Amino acid sequence: MNRSHQTRIGLLLCDDVDRDSQDLYGTYSNMYQHGLDSERTSIDLVPIRCFEGESPPDSPGDYAGYIVTGSRYGVYEDRPWIGDLLQFIRDCRDSRSRVVGVCFGHQAIAHALGGRTEKSPAGWGFGIHASTITRRQPWMTDYEMLDGDVYNLVVIHQDQVVEVPPMFETIASNRFCPHSMIVSGTTMLGIQGHPEFSREFCRFRADFRKDLIGPEIYASTIRSLKEKSLHSQTVLKWICRFLLMPR
Repeated sequence: MNRSHQTRIGLLLCDDVDRDSQDLYGTYSNMYQHGLDSERTSIDLVPIRCFEGESPPDSPGDYAGYIVTGSRYGVYEDRPWIGDLLQFIRDCRDSRSRVVGVCFGHQAIAHALGGRTEKSPAGWGFGIHASTITRRQPWMTDYEMLDGDVYNLVVIHQDQVVEVPPMFETIASNRFCPHSMIVSGTTMLGIQGHPEFSREFCRFRADFRKDLIGPEIYASTIRSLKEKSLHSQTVLKWICRFLLMPR
């Protein structure tokens, strides 16, 4: 694919796959670019390694939009790079630059803009979880690929958004995570699930964290990976349409 004619999107990396696992699963950048390439999009992702101290762009206008990735860290942690990221999200809001947040990125958008994120008393969300769309959006296509108004994504998280920021609305929900997708107009989109993660990568993470998450959650995770459909490509297409739709 010719990158010279593509729209440049900043990929604000907040973590990455451990180096000893990258040969099997690739990096987060690889996962996102592979998913977007499979949709034949005009997006070229430019990685910015925020979690290693690389600063966000000087101006939100340096890129056509941004994707904020997942992370092992919490948005409420006192780390310089997290503070810089939250301020950059506020700058994007003020300049009406488009931002899509996934997992930690979803929580960072909420936390930066007046919402609240905390560790859920419900514990770990792990495996393939279903969310129900409560308000369809113009960029939501390929509805025939879903199970009615329900989409399934891999989730791996303890933290979640518990209070939505002003000027946002919840557009998808489930019992475990009531704010599983949030949006503010045509500029900010937050998604708790991971459209970039495969079943195999989720199984790898579950095996790695088996003792941490406990036997019940581990068993339900493995069962979901065997039994549930996955709508990752549909949600990736939504992300593309959100980032590329006309102003």
